[in-house]
Amino acid sequence: MGNGLDLITPPGPGGVAVLRLNDSMRKETLARLGLSEVPRGTARLVRPRSGEEVLDEGLLVGCPDGSLELHVHGSPVLVQRLLDGAAGPDPVEKGKSLEALAQERVPGAPCSSGARLLLDQGDGCLHKAFEGILAGTADGLAQELLDHWRVQRYWLQPMRIVLVGQVNAGKSTLFNLMIGEEHALTSSEAGTTRDAVLGRGHLGPWPVDWIDTAGERANAPLAVERAGQEQARQAIGGADLILRLVPEGDPDSTGSPCSAGDVPELLIPSRGDQSAAPLGHRSGDPNFFKPIDVLADPMMARETIRARVLGALELPIKWRRGSRQAALFDEAQALALRAWRAGNSQPLLDLLHI
Repeated sequence: MGNGLDLITPPGPGGVAVLRLNDSMRKETLARLGLSEVPRGTARLVRPRSGEEVLDEGLLVGCPDGSLELHVHGSPVLVQRLLDGAAGPDPVEKGKSLEALAQERVPGAPCSSGARLLLDQGDGCLHKAFEGILAGTADGLAQELLDHWRVQRYWLQPMRIVLVGQVNAGKSTLFNLMIGEEHALTSSEAGTTRDAVLGRGHLGPWPVDWIDTAGERANAPLAVERAGQEQARQAIGGADLILRLVPEGDPDSTGSPCSAGDVPELLIPSRGDQSAAPLGHRSGDPNFFKPIDVLADPMMARETIRARVLGALELPIKWRRGSRQAALFDEAQALALRAWRAGNSQPLLDLLHI
């Protein structure tokens, strides 16, 4: 089994460890760690994973020579787990049943729906489904599992939503509303938020990791604020969705989704941090969305964000699954099913240790 990562800093404890991706296994290694490519000459804040478990937060660096480096904290235990994960499952992990793998992940489930999904697979539901698919007695089940995985994976790994926008656009006020506590400082003074702040909340049945970022403004006077703006740019790389708050009256506040690289972006007109008069309506413009006003009408703001975010990610507002129903709980299982549909049964057989 090849090694997808090479440690290029000295072994042993250290502040930072640098691992270089092996070019011959680059795509496979990125997939195993839950990462994606970064352009040459850029760096992105990333969260390398082992299955559904986030191991660390670090930087994925596209070097000028075209190579990729992963910069993480220098704990020897962490480095070894990254090296093992990049090389694929070790013999112990590879020998574990689907049931054992699911049961191990129950304590780390971010919501009760995810825990129940894992408990059902721990009782053998997915194993039985895979056996039926391979035996040809479960027509349509493979596609159903893949369709449900696109949605249900957010029960196991919360969606990441990054709040961006100008200073005083209301990002921190909205952040506090969506996580249900006063976690981020709010002030009418420009540049109050200077770091990327993460908090856990929910949109309907879906757990969400919200990330509040420093306000965007040219020529920020303090180095710490400029560093915060750089953190915001890095946080965007690992997001599922960017929520851009646009002050009311800005000519770009149409509410139309746009794109920032591989990450979709949603524009949200906002009254910002200053509560104003009752919300108005601009008739005759089908693209106009009323600005949210978290201070004056927090319930409307929350419902607007829920509807627009779930719509952008094509997630249902309500989603239920039957008890003792088969479900995927790892991207490797989705890849194996896609390979089976393409005529290659071996990855699916490997998951069942046949």
